[in-house]
Amino acid sequence: MIGGAAQVPDFAPLIGAYLARQDWVQAALGSFGEAKVPAEVIDTEILRLDHPGMASVVVECRECTFHLVLGWRPVAVAPGVLGARSGAVLGPARDAHGDVLVYDALADSELVVALLHAASRGREAAQRGRVVQSLVSHASLVYDDRLLMKCYRVIEPRPRPEVEMALGLDAAGFNFMLAPVVHWRRNGRDLALAREYVPGAVEGLALARTSLRDLLARAEDSVNGKPFEDVGLAGGDLSPEMRRLGAATARMHLALAEAFGVQAPAGAGAASAAGKPLSSGGLGGASGLGGAIRVHGDFHLRRVMRTDAGWVVAGFGDDPLMGAAAGSGSQGEGRFASPLEDVADLCRSLHLAAVEAVHLQATRTRAHAQLLASGWERHNIAAFVRGYLSLDGIDRLLPVTEGHVDRILADLIAAREEAGRR
Repeated sequence: MIGGAAQVPDFAPLIGAYLARQDWVQAALGSFGEAKVPAEVIDTEILRLDHPGMASVVVECRECTFHLVLGWRPVAVAPGVLGARSGAVLGPARDAHGDVLVYDALADSELVVALLHAASRGREAAQRGRVVQSLVSHASLVYDDRLLMKCYRVIEPRPRPEVEMALGLDAAGFNFMLAPVVHWRRNGRDLALAREYVPGAVEGLALARTSLRDLLARAEDSVNGKPFEDVGLAGGDLSPEMRRLGAATARMHLALAEAFGVQAPAGAGAASAAGKPLSSGGLGGASGLGGAIRVHGDFHLRRVMRTDAGWVVAGFGDDPLMGAAAGSGSQGEGRFASPLEDVADLCRSLHLAAVEAVHLQATRTRAHAQLLASGWERHNIAAFVRGYLSLDGIDRLLPVTEGHVDRILADLIAAREEAGRR
């Protein structure tokens, strides 16, 4: 902590009432309508003393741990800076200079910019910064259209799985992702992660929807219209991109095996091979589908993006308040499973895109649209799987025939379809 206590406002008495008003705190605590929640400040770092001041504050509240980035300015100045964002205000206090107003620092554009410099320990700076999204357990900030930072609000009791995945893949040399640039961690707690930001990148789901719109615009009034093979391979054919995405996915799995090791398959003995790198042959002698790797766990079309340089993995399941709905990247421990779990999730995502597109069709063309969309789904899933299996070295993860892989994938996709109907 920089400076004495008199130099910074005593914001601790203001925190309990502020937290009680936040929907993400209410979701974490499962408690609603309270005027104030019990909050104990357990860790404080003063990031900036001059006005506007800024501090990173970690708070324990019942069984949860929260992270706040607080700012303060003189009471005569702060309202003009905050404008209509009155919900960001914690309340009045005093510092060495007089009366100040304490507030959420992310409501202050000057402090948003200063946060990157502080979180990176001076290694990164920006001219501009803006909050682009405020989700349940984190806020997302963009700096100079160059970096995207997730500033975590809900602190997990172990290394955050998203951070582990990004840093592990980066260390393994996996270049098909938005690379981590800044990792802010203090006293064993992950506070923020900043990664590359590519403004022109297109989300995988957007590409799929565009392809489907082009295809289903040709749907006829009768189910006896032209089959997919005559209609779908013209115009917005997505399959070349799906082959490239399949290869990028295989590269991700090889890197995950290298970064986190391989666990022995079920029935291969009591000892686990976890931690053994792929290059040492940890999978080579495994029977059946080989060993289990640390899987992405939330792999779908919104987690991948197409850039000018190719496909990249853009994110992982990273919201612990969403539980199973956020994918295994948000759970307490990373999950080891067959890499085909991720492959099946992406295939299921293609299916859901097709279902959505048919649902948006006019009633008179829906029957033919369903026929075309089913062909689109089969065509693109096949392209994705071919791209995956064609990558050199992937046979070390899946030492089985293509037909065997297809049968297992069909079972995994069917299980996801059944779970979705429950």
